[in-house]
Amino acid sequence: MWQFIAFLLILGMIGAVLKWIGVALYIIFFYIVLPIVGFWILYVVIRSIYHAFNPEAKQAYLERKAKEAEENRKRKEKEEAEAKAKREREEAEKRRKEYERQQHRDGDQQTTPYTYQIGKHGNESLAIRYGIANQERKVKEYWYYAKGGEQKRNPDRDKIYYEPASKIRLQKTRKVSKDLYEVLLTDFRDRKARAIIETGTEYVKTFYPLDDSWFEKYADLEETLKGNNSFTLKELATFHVQKAVGT
Repeated sequence: MWQFIAFLLILGMIGAVLKWIGVALYIIFFYIVLPIVGFWILYVVIRSIYHAFNPEAKQAYLERKAKEAEENRKRKEKEEAEAKAKREREEAEKRRKEYERQQHRDGDQQTTPYTYQIGKHGNESLAIRYGIANQERKVKEYWYYAKGGEQKRNPDRDKIYYEPASKIRLQKTRKVSKDLYEVLLTDFRDRKARAIIETGTEYVKTFYPLDDSWFEKYADLEETLKGNNSFTLKELATFHVQKAVGT
């Protein structure tokens, strides 16, 4: 029995919705759409009759429309020309800045530091041969759920750690030979070093010691530490201090 009553209620609700939609469509069509269309048709008819009895007015109307179209065309052409000129200026400025950046990067001597990219081998050679750990500071944020389920951060419990940096700032002071430069390590108190930087690239491939006798004097250190993944950069730098500086 209750299923039948529920069925009747559902049918009643559907009927009410359809009736409401029908009324809404009726109002929209007869009170909004139809008057707009009617006024537009009436306007077109009256204008046609007026132009039929007043050819001068029709001609003036057509000329005005043609003039407006011509003005719109000229305005559009002007806007497009201005936009094109602006794009060309921006592209020229971008090319100029890129050229200056490359000139700065590839210069044999640099008046200001340049930020190069550096990889694992470059960082290891810097640590082993100069005792410098090129690391970047990282923060592992501490987040917790407060009362009510709101997620909050507690900066006092953030974890600070260090990873090998992917960039290094230095300034070339003199070209020694092909791709080999004397440099100042800007972020490390302008320490002097020698770096291999191939022209046209963004990378510091490796660091050479200031004196080539290093390779013979500390061959055992190079052989033990170079490419040894069991040590961090800080540990490699410490070995340099203990072995090279401490002796």
